[in-house]
Amino acid sequence: PDPQYSTPLGCLLANLRTLKLKGYIRSKQLTFLCSQAWPQYPLDNGSQWPATGTFDFDVLRDLDNYCWRTGKWSEAPYVQAFWALRSRPPLCTTCTPRQILLIMAPPIPPSRAKPAPPVSESSAFSVPPEDLVAPPPYTSPTALTPSTPVSATSPSTPDSPTSAPAPETPPPVPDPPALSPILYPPLPPVTPSPSPVSSHTRSHSNPPGASLPPPPAPLLPLRQVAGAEGLAQVHVPFSLQDLAQIEAKLGSFSSNPTQYIKQFTGLTRAYALTWQDIYVILGSTTTPEERQAIWTAAKAQADQRHYANPSPERPPGAQAVPDTDPDWNYQERGGGQLRVRYMIECILDGMETSSHKVVNLLKLDEVTQGPDENPAMFLNRLTEALVQYTRLSPESPIGAATLANRFISQSAPDIRKKLAKAEDGPQTPIRDLVKMAFKVYHAREETAEASRKARLKQKAEFQASLLNQQTQALVAALRPAAGSGPQNPPPGACFKCGQEGHWARMCPNPRPPSKPCPLCKRRGHWASDCPQASRASTSRGRGPERPRETSC
Repeated sequence: PDPQYSTPLGCLLANLRTLKLKGYIRSKQLTFLCSQAWPQYPLDNGSQWPATGTFDFDVLRDLDNYCWRTGKWSEAPYVQAFWALRSRPPLCTTCTPRQILLIMAPPIPPSRAKPAPPVSESSAFSVPPEDLVAPPPYTSPTALTPSTPVSATSPSTPDSPTSAPAPETPPPVPDPPALSPILYPPLPPVTPSPSPVSSHTRSHSNPPGASLPPPPAPLLPLRQVAGAEGLAQVHVPFSLQDLAQIEAKLGSFSSNPTQYIKQFTGLTRAYALTWQDIYVILGSTTTPEERQAIWTAAKAQADQRHYANPSPERPPGAQAVPDTDPDWNYQERGGGQLRVRYMIECILDGMETSSHKVVNLLKLDEVTQGPDENPAMFLNRLTEALVQYTRLSPESPIGAATLANRFISQSAPDIRKKLAKAEDGPQTPIRDLVKMAFKVYHAREETAEASRKARLKQKAEFQASLLNQQTQALVAALRPAAGSGPQNPPPGACFKCGQEGHWARMCPNPRPPSKPCPLCKRRGHWASDCPQASRASTSRGRGPERPRETSC
């Protein structure tokens, strides 16, 4: 849990709004009282208030009595806030296990409480009053608002209790409800709720009428929690959901014993298992025949270890791997943890001995590299198949050669082509083969990029060629429409050159006329090409010119 909320003070500060105390309790004042003021108070029964707060019933009771006795009425609501939080165990889950156990623990009867130290002469009480053993009663929070004044005097108490001399006879105990209305609702009786932790710890003591608590039963380990006398191992059995997850993780022992042994080893290292836990796991993940074979082989392994090195730590088979629950004590000094660890070692050896692997080399042929599969992933799958379907070890020379041969022959085509050129062939170390495969694998991206650029260039050239062809076809289609006039040849010869087949206007080889032009009376051109005729036609297109107006 977060250290900020793992203490009772931090937990109370975080839950003031949940407890509906935000308007009555100031956080700074609560922190000051808990961490600085209360640790200095001389409480009854030798109690000492810790600076981080506590849920200890006795310490809270003594602090509450001290505040009522000495007239510290303004601090009483802050003490009651700890009582209110203590009555709501679900809000205290972020606290340390010790504080949670203090919440669950019932109050110690007065006969078993610590003897009270001698009280100074200035105190008006020699022992805590019996009617203040339990927390004071509570009324509705609406009974007193922050603005309601609290009376500091009463008929049964002096005006200043701290300065008044101690009378010879102790005065009657002031009744807390008569002094001031309390801010909080009544608390339920403090009884431990039924839970796996409280029912299996020493703090679950006998009723007050019993003289001595019975000896605690052996605690089976799974979790380590804080008990009344230190750390204790509390056994929390696996739930049905946990067993379903374990069964899915381990798989079938007969189909893949290597995977089963590997996962079972990790399970035994992650949890502090008991004899019952191991028996339940084997019973839910193996068949009766497999479980009997594993159990028998484990006993045989224990006998071999005992005969090889006889010692109390290496008992024989029936004692190392018992058929029934041996009721070991799994506490720190009980010796049960060492016994169950040795039992797990024997069971793992028995699993190795009783596992019957069926050799099936055809299964190796089914493991091929995918088109985009990483070479390392392919090697991992090939190694798992080699371990599962053969008795070869990848570290042995024969196993390494078999693995290299399969890695070369069952790789992707481009990688296989590269690996086939290795000088030593299947004798090449698998590490070197993987490096070569990765070079080809990473070169695929460069090859693919070059191929993509080549395709783009070829596509661009084809589109340019197609566009050029379309342009030429369009020009050829529009060329006949560029000229004007009839397309049929004239009936006679051209008067400019004397040749047939074209009009005089389009004559390619005109010769100069022998006579002057009838329009301009000049030589060297025909009348159809006369410049004055072109100017005259232009002026006719603009219309007649208007005479200029002259001013008088």
